[in-house]
Amino acid sequence: MAPSARATYVAASRGVRAAAERLHVIEKLESSDRKWARHARTLFAIHDVDDLSALDLPWWVYGAIERVEALLAAREGKARVFEYGSGASTIWLARRAGDVYSVEHHDGFSQLMATKVADLPHVSLRHVPAVSVPAGERPATPSRRHGHRDLDFTDYVRTIDAVDGEFDLIVVDGRAREACLVAAVPRLAPDGMVVFDNTNRRRYQDAIAASGLRAERIRGAAPSLPYPTETTLLTRPPA
Repeated sequence: MAPSARATYVAASRGVRAAAERLHVIEKLESSDRKWARHARTLFAIHDVDDLSALDLPWWVYGAIERVEALLAAREGKARVFEYGSGASTIWLARRAGDVYSVEHHDGFSQLMATKVADLPHVSLRHVPAVSVPAGERPATPSRRHGHRDLDFTDYVRTIDAVDGEFDLIVVDGRAREACLVAAVPRLAPDGMVVFDNTNRRRYQDAIAASGLRAERIRGAAPSLPYPTETTLLTRPPA
C-alpha cells in the first residue's frame, strides 16, 4: 500500500471506529469467538499500539504468529529476542520471552514506545536514528523506503552487535531490512528463527535467497489489514 493510500485508510478506519463504538459494534466483535469477527475487530486497531497490545497481537500474518508463539512457548519464557522495528510486537514478545532487545529509528515513535516498555525490565529499547548523507553521496546502508533514500542506516543495523550471545528469535520489521538480515544470520541460534515481515515486497527476495536460511513464506490475513500480506519465517537448514 502506497504511503498516501495508507494514510487515507488509517484516517477512514479511525473515523469508522468512532461510529462503531457508538453502535457497540466493537463490543460485539470482541465478544465473538469467530475468527472473522476477531479479525474484523483488529481493523479498527490500525497503527494503534495500545489497541493491538490490548488485543495481544503483533503485526504479522496470523499463521506466522502461531508458529512464533509455539517457538517461544517451547523455550518456556526464556527466549532471547532481537527486534528491528518496535511496536505492538515488542509488547507481545515481552509477554512471552525472557529478554527482548528492540531498536527503533523513528524519534517520535521511539519516545512513545519508551513509555510502553518503561515497566518491563527485561525489554531494552534503543533509539538509533539514521544519519543524513551529504548531497551527491550514497548511504553505506540505504533503505529503499520512499523518502529515505538519503539516509544511512549503518548504526541502526549494527545495533545487534552491541548485544552479546545468540538469539532464539530475530524480527526484521524495520528499515534497511536486507542489511538487517545479513547482520542477523550469524547471531541466530542453531534452532532459532528469523521473522521477516512484508516479504510480498519483491525487493526483499534477493536478500532472503542469499541468506542461506530455509524460507517458509506464509501468506494470508494479518491484524488490522483489509488485504492479505506475507510474513516469511527463516530457519537454518538441517545439517
